[in-house]
Amino acid sequence: MSVIKKSATLAVVGALLAACASIIALNNGAFATHPLQPGSAGWFVILGAAFLTGYIDTCVGGGHGTLLTPVLIMLGFPAKMVVPAILLSEICIGLLATVLNHRAGNLHLAHDSLHWKVLMVLAGCSLVGSILAVTAAVRLPAQWIDLYIGLVVVGVGILMLTGRKLSRTFSMKRIVLVGAVAAFNKGISGGGYGPLLTSGQVLSGVSEKGAVSITPPARGLTGAISVALYFFSKGTLEPNLALPLIIGSLLAMPVAVATVTVIEPTMLRKGIVLSTLLLGAFLVVRVFIR
Repeated sequence: MSVIKKSATLAVVGALLAACASIIALNNGAFATHPLQPGSAGWFVILGAAFLTGYIDTCVGGGHGTLLTPVLIMLGFPAKMVVPAILLSEICIGLLATVLNHRAGNLHLAHDSLHWKVLMVLAGCSLVGSILAVTAAVRLPAQWIDLYIGLVVVGVGILMLTGRKLSRTFSMKRIVLVGAVAAFNKGISGGGYGPLLTSGQVLSGVSEKGAVSITPPARGLTGAISVALYFFSKGTLEPNLALPLIIGSLLAMPVAVATVTVIEPTMLRKGIVLSTLLLGAFLVVRVFIR
């Protein structure tokens, strides 16, 4: 079992490094931007990126939208096309991940279970946070939004590093606060939801596996609300962009869910901290280099 656990942990770290290397390459112009056609090289690059970020996302509780949004913008797609496509793919991720995690025993959806109660509270937070996010998105500069999300995610990562010194007694009030802020992040930029929500749940007393398993359905609900609000605000959807995002993300789900079941909670916590800090730092640096 120890060999399997070590291999699973290495797979998570390898996926993180591969995703970061891909982003750096794309940012340096390693791939040319062309009109996206099904079956083209660019189409498969996007599918591969969606697979990597989908894998990371389900394993460590975040990173799909936060990583994919800047990557797609670097490829030349406008933000109004990128955000709804990512949100749509995350609705699909949320549905499949919920089923797989429930079958694997990572997610308990009985009406009297803690996971169900947390999920319902987060659903209410998604509605409030998404509405506030759409209102703010039309008024704040994009750089301020990215900087805000990056600093929040880094801050949560630092808190998790000192988590042993903090009380982790379950607190629904902290769940409400984290859920509202995470939904606001998601609705305003397409990213920043998973790392904050997963980390915040752990700091609120939810187990690592529970937090990772609750995040996909909660984000799916937030995505559905945000997509509706986004289209109401004149957003557009490009099927040739949405399709590889959905396919790549869904292909990653079974592999990722299997990984979650074999990683020890302490190892999983390290993966969540690493992912949170990397993603937050990436967003902050991106604000100052573009």
